[in-house]
Amino acid sequence: MKASPGRFPSHRSSLHITRRDLLTRGSALAGGLAAATLVSGCGGGSSGPSGGGGGDRVVVADWGGALVEAEKKYIFDPFSKETGIEVVVAGPPTGARIKAMVETGTIEWDVIAGGPGTVLPIGRDYFEELPDRLLDIPGVDHSYVDRNWLTYYLFSVVLAWSTKAPWAKRGMKGWQDFWDVQAFPGRRTLRGADNGVPPDMEFALLGDGVVADRLYPLDVERAFVSLDRLKPHVPQWWVSGAQPGQMLVGEQVAASSIFSGRVGALKNSGAPVDFTWNGGMFELASWSVIKGAPHKEAAFKLMEYSLRPEVQAAVWSNYPNGPANSKALDLMDKDFAKTLPSHPDNLEVQFMQNGEWWGEHRDAVLKRFQTFAAT
Repeated sequence: MKASPGRFPSHRSSLHITRRDLLTRGSALAGGLAAATLVSGCGGGSSGPSGGGGGDRVVVADWGGALVEAEKKYIFDPFSKETGIEVVVAGPPTGARIKAMVETGTIEWDVIAGGPGTVLPIGRDYFEELPDRLLDIPGVDHSYVDRNWLTYYLFSVVLAWSTKAPWAKRGMKGWQDFWDVQAFPGRRTLRGADNGVPPDMEFALLGDGVVADRLYPLDVERAFVSLDRLKPHVPQWWVSGAQPGQMLVGEQVAASSIFSGRVGALKNSGAPVDFTWNGGMFELASWSVIKGAPHKEAAFKLMEYSLRPEVQAAVWSNYPNGPANSKALDLMDKDFAKTLPSHPDNLEVQFMQNGEWWGEHRDAVLKRFQTFAAT
């Protein structure tokens, strides 16, 4: 199975940095932030005036949590130090808020953290087109870039299992094994739809024998038939990122779909779990600029900065997502880089979620899945 539609080219650099060196470099990039206040929604610590349409400020609508703290330390704050442009974090970037801002002409945010699954259901007309310089950044696969979004990291959903399962030593090779409850007995869990995120329809089709490069357009009817076969073995559909790991460790289920970063952290901590990249689905996390953003040019500068190889290497060495710029992998500890979704060996056996398909069909599938799960 090959990653579809794009694979990373090989970029080799004479500069190789150990994980210890990279953390030191990341601290330097952050400009000594251990003694500084992180950027906050109140916008304190600006190096210049923050009103009007000037380029001295950019407001980023993001989702909060540890990810944003890593972005602040390794992207936003060093960007501000280099450019004098203050980065203010707001959000979360909900579709209703974005539409209301554009339709009323009261734009409070400049750039949002999202992706095709965010932009397309809202509509392209609510977002700025990117300048040409952002459409062809060295090391960034063209399939990760669109006129309305620029991907800055990848994350994956993979197949994991409890190493306490009686069949754990042979493990699962893919989603057909996951669906084979005779050879691999035990309860399962998959991603549900209660949080508005697409459920695991792709895995249902892979489990039914569809090959990855023929998944789209999704055969929704076939996927629901496949899910219905598995349903008696699913005590609960997971909706938060922590749930599948908790269910595996607590032996509530024997196997699950799960974010690769979550299961990797559990495995490294000694938890009784294992996983495979085979049949994993990687998704694009991207920046987009809201139509009419008052600090549009500053937003474009921030986006470009975030894709620099050394910036990517610093942030994604401290939060285990996959760099969108493949050149960053050459600046990382080699063993650590192999654990990330965007390492070429891992991309080779994964497929890319089709955000355009989900942009058109998400609401209908979510509604049907919610009814399916409740009956």
